[in-house]
Amino acid sequence: MVNPNKYVRKALYDVISTEYSCFDMQVTGNENPTQYVIISTQDKEHNKPTKCGGRWVSYTLLDIVCIYLGTGNTGSRVANDDMENTILGLIENLTVDGYTVISQGHEFPSNLDSSTSTQTVYRNFIRVILTLE
Repeated sequence: MVNPNKYVRKALYDVISTEYSCFDMQVTGNENPTQYVIISTQDKEHNKPTKCGGRWVSYTLLDIVCIYLGTGNTGSRVANDDMENTILGLIENLTVDGYTVISQGHEFPSNLDSSTSTQTVYRNFIRVILTLE
């Protein structure tokens, strides 16, 4: 019964970072990307369906961010939608070291967009739900 969190984060990072800058909880280093993905909150449940073994149900929130600098009506939500579609393709057949992925699902919490005097930020979310054995 090994906690799957770090293995799930690594699996997501490995596939997403092939296309986009990807960070664990916050943007770090000297980078200042305008398009990136944050591997955000994680939850898990241990489910023991049989006497022989248990399963984990893992919930990981991906925060897809596009930042447009400038004032007024800058940018477009289309880039976020395109990023979301690309990421869904990248994680479609996700494998997690040390586990068998029994099933995979997705939820899409409401977008969180904001605008200030210097930038517009568009954020889409994908909650990745994995049943692991």
